[in-house]
Amino acid sequence: MTAAVIRTVTILGICLRLIQAHGRLWLTTRDLFLTLGYKSEASLRHLYHSAQKHEAFEDHVIEVVLGGYSGKPCRLFDEAAVMFICQQRAGREGAVELMRWIEAGGMDIDQLPPAPKVETLPVEEVELLPPPRHMPSLRLVPRGPDPMQQLLEREKAYCRDLVKTFLRYCESEEVDKLTGMIDGQIDHLLETRYCPGLNAARYELYRKYWMQGGAQ
Repeated sequence: MTAAVIRTVTILGICLRLIQAHGRLWLTTRDLFLTLGYKSEASLRHLYHSAQKHEAFEDHVIEVVLGGYSGKPCRLFDEAAVMFICQQRAGREGAVELMRWIEAGGMDIDQLPPAPKVETLPVEEVELLPPPRHMPSLRLVPRGPDPMQQLLEREKAYCRDLVKTFLRYCESEEVDKLTGMIDGQIDHLLETRYCPGLNAARYELYRKYWMQGGAQ
C-alpha cells in the first residue's frame, strides 16, 4: 500500500513526519532514530533487530511506499512500537521527549485537527471575480543536507584513506590478502544486491591491470 505524510512535528530540532495508514499514525525509522540521537546505520539496524524479537513489535511495524518520496518501501513504527523502543533507551534525551509527546496525545489519530468546513454561497449571491493576476513562479528552497548521507560519505572517505595508508606499508602477502577480502565483499554484494555499474567497473579494472599487461 502507499501512505502519505499528513503533518509534521519538530522534537529536539528533528522534523518528524506523521504518516497515516491502517487507521493509525506512524513514524519512519529515520525520523525515530535521529530523534534518539543515533547517527550510524549499523547502530540503527542493531537496535531495530534487537527490538524486533519482542512480542511488542507484532503488528506494530509495517513497510509501505510513501507518496511523493523515493518510491522505495519505508519501515514505519506505530505508537506502541515507538514507546517500546523509547522505554528501552529511556536514558536518552530524545526518548524522554518522545514519550512525553506520545503521552500528551501526539500520535493519537483522534487528535488530528478537523478538516476545515467549506461554506458555499447560493448561486445568486456569487459575484464574478476579475481574472487572476499573473503570479511569478517561486523557486523552491533547497532542503538541508541529509545527516545520514553526510555520515555515509565521511565513512567512505575514511575507508579510502585507510586502505591507501595500509597499502603504503604492507608487503606482497598482505596485499594478496586485502585484494582477496575486497573481491569477496564485491562478490557478496553482487549476489545480494546486483549493481550493473559495480560489475562493469570491476571488469574494467581487471582488464586494465591483468588483461593488458598492467597499468601504464
